[in-house]
Amino acid sequence: MATILLDYDTRSIQAQKALDFILSLGIFKTPKVSAVKAEPLSKKRKKIDKIFDNYLVDLSEFRFNRDEANNYE
Repeated sequence: MATILLDYDTRSIQAQKALDFILSLGIFKTPKVSAVKAEPLSKKRKKIDKIFDNYLVDLSEFRFNRDEANNYE
């Protein structure tokens, strides 16, 4: 069995009709994509926080001094 990949404009009506026609012939089959459950955002954040825990810098006492930042001498 061989696989064919097609790049096309998904908004093109002609391209969509051509694909529908080709699939309606019954010769070609589309792969069955198993639905992957999306991981909740809170779990993703926890994983990311755990990865970057070693790289955190405490900036709670930092105060931006605009005059010092604009001193180019």
